[in-house]
Amino acid sequence: MLRIIFFSLALFLVTVNGYAQNDKIQLVWHNAEDAVMYELEVANCPIKNNKKASAKQIVYSTTKISTPGIELNTALFKGEKLKKLYYRVRPLDLDKNPRAAFSNPIALSKGVLNPDKPTITSSLKKNHPLPLYPVYSWIPVLGADSYEVEILSAPPEKPNGTEASKYRIRSSILQGGFGFDYYDTHAYVEPGTFYWRVLALDENKKPIGKYSDASPLTVKTGSRKWAVFGDSITHGGGAISNPPSDDRFEYVSYLPFPVKNLGRSGDTSEAMVERFEHDVLPFKPQYLFILGGTNSIRGGVSGEEVIESLESLREKCEENGITPIFLTVPPVNPERIQRVFDQSTADNWQVELAKVNEFIRNQPYAIEIYSLLADENGILPVKYAQDGLHPDISGKKIMADSIKSFLKNHPEL
Repeated sequence: MLRIIFFSLALFLVTVNGYAQNDKIQLVWHNAEDAVMYELEVANCPIKNNKKASAKQIVYSTTKISTPGIELNTALFKGEKLKKLYYRVRPLDLDKNPRAAFSNPIALSKGVLNPDKPTITSSLKKNHPLPLYPVYSWIPVLGADSYEVEILSAPPEKPNGTEASKYRIRSSILQGGFGFDYYDTHAYVEPGTFYWRVLALDENKKPIGKYSDASPLTVKTGSRKWAVFGDSITHGGGAISNPPSDDRFEYVSYLPFPVKNLGRSGDTSEAMVERFEHDVLPFKPQYLFILGGTNSIRGGVSGEEVIESLESLREKCEENGITPIFLTVPPVNPERIQRVFDQSTADNWQVELAKVNEFIRNQPYAIEIYSLLADENGILPVKYAQDGLHPDISGKKIMADSIKSFLKNHPEL
């Protein structure tokens, strides 16, 4: 919903050979639950049992890591031999408080020395339908100034090369070497299997290494029983640094049946109405879970205007033989949103939100989400959403549990 995405759509044909980076090492670890960032320590001995390391033991440390992995210049290790060094990591919250203990020490030499292509971090559960708007993610490449994301209609004829494939459909440039994810703006409504890959570029637009391995995107259209429709709360993502490509932050991942995710980050309730025909009808869902209005309300749109959009969505569903199931709009945390995104929330958001939720609760099918995620003051607690807006894993599980309880009480669906 509020992901800050730096990219411009462009065709950028890479025709020069990439160059290998020497004297660097890539470390990758398990993606911890609800981690906003990671603390990495490299020491000259294996420090176990979460003991505090002394200044003499630490060779290098950092907390400036937003992904479950990093590439480092070996010069940081002050001439120490890699085989004599060890590293450990632990997840942190926004205030850099540990969310878990340090991992067991691992020999630094087990990292990947001089990797020549980006490492993909996007995940997709088996038998989990492809989201309508995929998000692609990777471990940032050392020295990258930008990235090129390429979409193909078939596997590349030259895997892990540097030139554009003859199967290229489109490509985009993601500016900023700190980037580690790309939100595709193309709705995958065409059936077929597509592929994506990413290439790191330096400040002169010269490839650093080669394209990543190509990852498949399989799209199936036609009738589906279940689909969800909404903004980024539906699309996925959470704990500030975790994009929708991590399906642990997608509430449909916790439902016991396949669900097509038609969410799109940034949507207002009005935008949902505008894209309904193009984005929903190709999949002909029998039941559509609808959650929308958060972006509108916090931006100052009246509850009446949001209700008008939701009524329009209900009518469109009924006209097309779709049963709409509305979810109440969850609360937000304005103080946290201001801190994380530097954006204000409309002063009257609670009054307008209450109007919308009263409308939703009076629909034939409505699922309660708001009261399960609100504290005594009607605010979204940090324990459920560290950015004040997108529920983290615990919040997404609460949403899924509410849906499962609702369906249990409505056996006719």
